[in-house]
Amino acid sequence: MTGMDAAPNDGDSNAREAYQVVARRFRPQTFSELVGQDEVLRSLRSALEQGRVPHSFVFSGSRGVGKTTSARILARCLNCDKGPTPEPCGTCESCVSILAGSNPDVIEVDAASNNGVDDVRRLRESVSFATMQSRYRVVILDEAHMMSKAAFNAFLKTLEEPPPKVVFILATTELHRLPDTIRSRCQVLLFKRVGEEDLQKRLRMIAEQDGVTVPDEVLAEIAGSVRGGVRDAETALERVLPLARDMGDKFDLAAYRTLTSRLGTDAVVDVVAALMAGDAKRGLHFANDLQQHGTDEREALGEIVDMLRWVMLLKVDGADSVLVSLTGSMREQVQAIAKDADTARLDAMIGAGLLGRDRLRRLEDRSAVLEVALIRMAQAGSMATLSDLLAEVRSGGFAPQAPAPSLGGGRQPPPGRPQAGGGGARTAVQTPPKAPVARPVGPVANAKELKSRAMVLLESRKMLQATLELCRVEGPSEQGKVVVTLETERKMHIDRLKSSVIEQEMKQAVRDAAGREVTVEIRIGGADGSSTDASGGDKTPAKPVAKPGEKAQTVMKKFGGRVVQVNPPDRIQKPAPSAPDEEAVDPGQSSGE
Repeated sequence: MTGMDAAPNDGDSNAREAYQVVARRFRPQTFSELVGQDEVLRSLRSALEQGRVPHSFVFSGSRGVGKTTSARILARCLNCDKGPTPEPCGTCESCVSILAGSNPDVIEVDAASNNGVDDVRRLRESVSFATMQSRYRVVILDEAHMMSKAAFNAFLKTLEEPPPKVVFILATTELHRLPDTIRSRCQVLLFKRVGEEDLQKRLRMIAEQDGVTVPDEVLAEIAGSVRGGVRDAETALERVLPLARDMGDKFDLAAYRTLTSRLGTDAVVDVVAALMAGDAKRGLHFANDLQQHGTDEREALGEIVDMLRWVMLLKVDGADSVLVSLTGSMREQVQAIAKDADTARLDAMIGAGLLGRDRLRRLEDRSAVLEVALIRMAQAGSMATLSDLLAEVRSGGFAPQAPAPSLGGGRQPPPGRPQAGGGGARTAVQTPPKAPVARPVGPVANAKELKSRAMVLLESRKMLQATLELCRVEGPSEQGKVVVTLETERKMHIDRLKSSVIEQEMKQAVRDAAGREVTVEIRIGGADGSSTDASGGDKTPAKPVAKPGEKAQTVMKKFGGRVVQVNPPDRIQKPAPSAPDEEAVDPGQSSGE
């Protein structure tokens, strides 16, 4: 092989090595080339024109929206031979060296790897010297939120009172992680996500400059999938450009989706409609299709969540909502889904999808996580809500019911539960219809009849009925007074009657059962035979409390104890029958607790 033959090959090799990605080749060189950050640019231009440039900035925003690029442009604006100016010339020595990354007075620091106190100390030493060839020394701290707390503290004094002609620019995607002491010393500029229309214009400009024709629907799909990130959009476009150049007019939206393994809006609409109809089977087949085509599970679930979000926005904001970027027939399809959708169900489905995306990022068994997420989305809203359960409790719907005969020998679902496999539509808790309770006729003759009638009236309130069963009823007297005394030490029943709501329900049931006007008084009996009313007032004198035994007094004296409660008669463990010569045990003797 001759030297002339070898030369082109070496040139091709150098050309391949020198290739730069689209995001670097088309990086904006001036503020006018930035897209979607008008408010930030207006603030920076005004400061440069008026000569009132702060010595420290914080550029905050999501990834790929132009924070570091804006910091480099600001460095050129400050050091341009025509500056400080909002429009650097790009031809002077300072502009050229900053563009090439060789200017010694523009320092870019990766704060994620240089985040310690020693790194801050070296930075402070470097900025204390005069500039070498530029008007300003500009320090750009990328990923500033990654600095340690000690490093931030060591940086405070320098950030507040830097040497003359030094400008600090802190770029971060997580503003909340910067201490308030840092933010208070800087001018904070918020970079927002770029709109889809601006992204499409920029992508079209890049494709045209590269000499490639990309269909508008492909550019729209790329812009809609990157959630406002310019760098993400440019990276996605770079993947498309070689194929679009080779295929020419044959390159369309279907080819793009095949290349990127994306679902496509039509497929997402179909699966969302199936999940909202409760079709979990369709969701599982959809997950299997994703795996067969190699589609990323997390991205697919993200597209479903985005579609559900659009459905919710159209449901809440109306059919003409400007919050949804869909147009034409696709918007009509989504609106048809939103028309019959339930907001609470949409909320539950979106929550299940977001939870699934988070788990897909952390767990290895992605197929199982995706399938469980889709099933949960299909079943979202079919379970009773807390308000449904409370309403059921108040109506006595959870009372024990006689089991219905099973046709197939299996167990019947408990009353008040929704049937399995009944679709995804939210179903209210259903209870068997109850026969109307017969109202008492005529006044009662005695307390026994009064209690029986009240028990019948409380048939639908099983727990309250159980409490009344443990009560002693006296009356009605000649004056029309009825006394209901609880005769148990069980805390559950005592607490129930101490509730003013439950007490009133008990009184109303007794009044209805009496068949005439009576006054009802609720008392809570004590272990010693005394009683108090529901509010705690004593009604009968208390009997003398038994004193602790000799052994109990010894234990109390040794451990500094006191008597809390003497065992009631119904809790005393009776001794086993003993021989005649053994000493009898006094049942009233207290235990030495």
